[in-house]
Amino acid sequence: MHHEQSERPQPTTTPPSIMLPLVVVVVATLVTQLCSLACTYDGRFLTILVPSALVLSLITVPLAITGLSLGQRIGLGAPLLTSLLNRDPGSGRWLVTDAKLSISLGLSLGTLLLLLRYVALPFLPPELPALGHRGVLGGLFVSIGAAVGEEVWLRLGVLTILAWGFLWVIGSREVSQSVGWVSVVISAIAFAAIHLPQLASHGAANGIGIMATMAGNTVVGILFGYLYWRRSLLAAVLAHFAVDIVLHVVSALMA
Repeated sequence: MHHEQSERPQPTTTPPSIMLPLVVVVVATLVTQLCSLACTYDGRFLTILVPSALVLSLITVPLAITGLSLGQRIGLGAPLLTSLLNRDPGSGRWLVTDAKLSISLGLSLGTLLLLLRYVALPFLPPELPALGHRGVLGGLFVSIGAAVGEEVWLRLGVLTILAWGFLWVIGSREVSQSVGWVSVVISAIAFAAIHLPQLASHGAANGIGIMATMAGNTVVGILFGYLYWRRSLLAAVLAHFAVDIVLHVVSALMA
């Protein structure tokens, strides 16, 4: 699934600056993550605001800079976001096309995972929190924060670095099918693994809990990685948001 030429702005001879998309990506990540934390933290949020912002910056800024700069060299990065910020002709059509595809795929996969969760409920650890336990508002902010932050870190950052590293080893500058899929799968496994500490914090890190967490997050991570690779960073963000809306907001409404 490649970008249709009519949907994409025509490339320029000089690569655009990464400064404006970098600022947007970093600010969006910090704001959405801190809002999500504010809605879910049980203590006094102001006491952890500064250290949380510092840690988030130390994670986000290097990954965003690396992903945007290396991405420009190998056809990844954030070309749609850059085109939108530069108001390039055709960028709006590109966004609409990506949004339709990614949201429909995300809602479909989210619905499937929600159904599987209810079917598997008798086999899951009883300590595992119920879907929607944060409530509608908390689930909404968690969905936004995860969609932005995790796609910036895992797809723009990790996936791009992996793809660039593989291309450097083989001496190529084009992301082939093999390089693309290996990078997508590895970054999806890393995405799944970062959810294990949260599982352990609830005391649900037994064999079934770990397998379910790894399997489910790897599957959605593959979808997000594929959309980032083949469509855009914004497509991955929107698909992630659509999946999480079903799992965290719709499930809260159904509770």
